[in-house]
Amino acid sequence: MRQNVPCSFLKPILTLTALVPFLLPEPLNAAPPDGMLNVGVGNVDITPTEPVVLAGSPTRLTSQSVDTRLYAKAMVLSSGALKVVIVTLDTLKYPVESATLARRQIEQATGIPAGNVIICASHTHRGPLWTYYKDRLVTPIVKAVESAARDLAPCKLATARGRAEGISQCRRVIKDGHVWNRWQLDPSETDNYPPEGPFDPEFEVLAVIGENGRYKAIVYNFACHATNTEDWVISADFPGDVQPYVQRHLGYDAPAFFLTGACGDVNPVHSAKRELFGERLGREIIRCLGKLEPIANPTLAIESREMQMPGREHPVFQKAEVLRNWPKQYEHYKKAFDQMMKAAKPSYQCFFTGIRIGADFAIVTNPVELFCEIGMDIERRSPFKHTMVVEQTNGAHGYVPTARAFEGGSYETWFGEHSYLSTRAGEIIEKESLDILSHLKNSK
Repeated sequence: MRQNVPCSFLKPILTLTALVPFLLPEPLNAAPPDGMLNVGVGNVDITPTEPVVLAGSPTRLTSQSVDTRLYAKAMVLSSGALKVVIVTLDTLKYPVESATLARRQIEQATGIPAGNVIICASHTHRGPLWTYYKDRLVTPIVKAVESAARDLAPCKLATARGRAEGISQCRRVIKDGHVWNRWQLDPSETDNYPPEGPFDPEFEVLAVIGENGRYKAIVYNFACHATNTEDWVISADFPGDVQPYVQRHLGYDAPAFFLTGACGDVNPVHSAKRELFGERLGREIIRCLGKLEPIANPTLAIESREMQMPGREHPVFQKAEVLRNWPKQYEHYKKAFDQMMKAAKPSYQCFFTGIRIGADFAIVTNPVELFCEIGMDIERRSPFKHTMVVEQTNGAHGYVPTARAFEGGSYETWFGEHSYLSTRAGEIIEKESLDILSHLKNSK
């Protein structure tokens, strides 16, 4: 049975998820043997040592205990002179300004170019905002990467595709001609109306296997909001539940890197028990490890792009819709609209990155909460057999709905703190992502 641990007792606790990577005496710069890449992992615990205000709730919630710990995890992949960094961060979001600073400091500390670094927020709603931390998480991120860079060793890589049913669903449904979020409805009627869009139960797994035959790391990508924890606790949410499940079945520590899939309109199934995520998603990851396809020639390539994304065209406060859908939070959304009108820019700095490993596996990232249908379209049209579409990376620019969702409305589309990019942002991101993937496919 899970035990909630009082915040005051955090320091002496050792848990199964407290991973300490084995560090080699010196960084490995030599070319890896054929069929291998040099890979290193690092890990820094960022769990608060006191009660904190939990991010992701419109009402003020303060943590009462620690459920699962929070981490900044880093992976460095190296082939010759090329090094690429993947950081996963257990926090709601990580804005472009902080991500840019962290990437620059990684370059200063390790020599790895800032453009070769992706920092992905897990979007857990059960931790503090990045502003809670002394230097906005820059130091823990850099330390995790430094640790990973010292841990480089030859590894084999392999991929698989999994499918986890019954744990995620499109959270937007059409009732009486209007779009509602499922949690606005009575629990007895949440499944009575058609969903506005799809959800994606399929996901990709990338396994990193050391020379000793053990898994050095497992990377997976799943399209669902990290919101299956409802208690007032500090928690990494379902990634924090999946980690110990996988380790328990492997019989040893192997860090699981969660890369957030396109889930702007996808939530956990409202009626599903929290434990179902660890069981079904964790079990499917274990099943994937039993059917891995080796990457025979794991060549490494990366493409990073920066562009200015246009802001919202002619923003209007949707008064009637707010009063219908969220009458008790009318003042909240009116304030959010007014504040964003004052802070709005013509365009916003956005980073997009593609990483290719071998001929059939790629990761492509974006800095928004992308609606699932757009992510699925990118995967479907990708030239790679295995493609991870990863959101909330190197920035946090709010929701990017589909054109159909803008017609349907509801809060993900309302101009304000969480939605301020162009109504064409989804189209632009899809085009940019596919162009990056195409360039990676044709690169040597």
